[in-house]
Amino acid sequence: MGSLENKVTPTPSLSVSEDDKACLQAILVSSAQIFSCVLNAAFELDLFGIIARAGPAACITTSEIASQLPPKDSDSDTPSRLDRMLRVLVSHSLLTCSIHTLEDGRVERLYGLTPTSYFFVEKDDGSSLASLSAFISHRAFWEASQRMKHAILEGGNQFQRVHGMSLFQYMDKDPAFNILFNKSMADLSTIGLSKILEVYQGFVGLTSLVDVGGGTGKCLSMVISQYPSIKGINFDLPHVIQSAPSYPGTAVKAQQLALLSSWSCSQGFFLNEEHNSIYAGIEHVGGDMFHNVPKGDAIVMKNILHDWNDENCKKLLRTCYKALPDNGKVVIIELLMPEATVSSMASQYISRLDASMLLNLEGQERTEKEFEALCKESGFSNFQVVFCAYALWAVMEFHK
Repeated sequence: MGSLENKVTPTPSLSVSEDDKACLQAILVSSAQIFSCVLNAAFELDLFGIIARAGPAACITTSEIASQLPPKDSDSDTPSRLDRMLRVLVSHSLLTCSIHTLEDGRVERLYGLTPTSYFFVEKDDGSSLASLSAFISHRAFWEASQRMKHAILEGGNQFQRVHGMSLFQYMDKDPAFNILFNKSMADLSTIGLSKILEVYQGFVGLTSLVDVGGGTGKCLSMVISQYPSIKGINFDLPHVIQSAPSYPGTAVKAQQLALLSSWSCSQGFFLNEEHNSIYAGIEHVGGDMFHNVPKGDAIVMKNILHDWNDENCKKLLRTCYKALPDNGKVVIIELLMPEATVSSMASQYISRLDASMLLNLEGQERTEKEFEALCKESGFSNFQVVFCAYALWAVMEFHK
């Protein structure tokens, strides 16, 4: 047997402060699931919303928060338990905490929102990032997430191996999961696209725009609201279109709908019929994007290519190419993986989502060079990155 000295792995020489920091980071990473549990509970209890409704820049006590919870769900000890939970959120900069000393000497904590936690408060348009956490923590998604080791060693779609069907097939079978997925994607679109539309001018001058994989049409509705002269076509799978809402516009009479429905079916598309009318602003069309897509001046795809491997991406892009006029373009909105991974918040999120693609789909997050290769190999003549929102969503143009 060798000596003990031969079996001990030497550690890097660190100062005390560096050693403390390294140890704390290791412990925090190892206990990250506890934070996720606390955050999800905060969403379920609507804690951020309760604080927001107390008024602008309000700071309130746990007793005041507890008074807004359903009486059947709380008791006299709820404020003290809330206090322990809210400390976790304060430590992650999701809440502020100030101390108030009462006349009897007892200490009372008051909690307020931070710029980050405002993203968890439901906006006037109904959007909130809380839906993303709800989707990721859903049982169906979580069960597949436990198979990361198998994804690395064996490859393959772990969601399909767990559930016997793909993620998109599962959504077709489970309406509640489908609604949750569409809600989380719509909320992400709202937050990202709001920033994009402040800067990006690539929709100016278009008369028609097709959103391929547009979900319930939220992304397209935001574009049309800023550019009302554009005719929008929201294109997705039939079961997704069935739950898509109607957006304001000029109603088309029933006989016109019948003519349009007949034409669209002959092209392999299916109109969403609601109250026997469609709207001039946005038309919902169902179909298979790998076979054909509706024609338009331009096509937009947000967070679609990352769902698929390179071959399927090229197949989809070639289908889009055929649907465009000679001077048409595809506007791609995707996360942009940095060439060299760095320790930043943006890099953390992008790499996490890439790991999720590895588990649940056959896609991946891509670098700028990888997107350019997809563009050129699909027949497009020009590629450019135009803008990046929140250091996450890159707006790219593929020109025919």
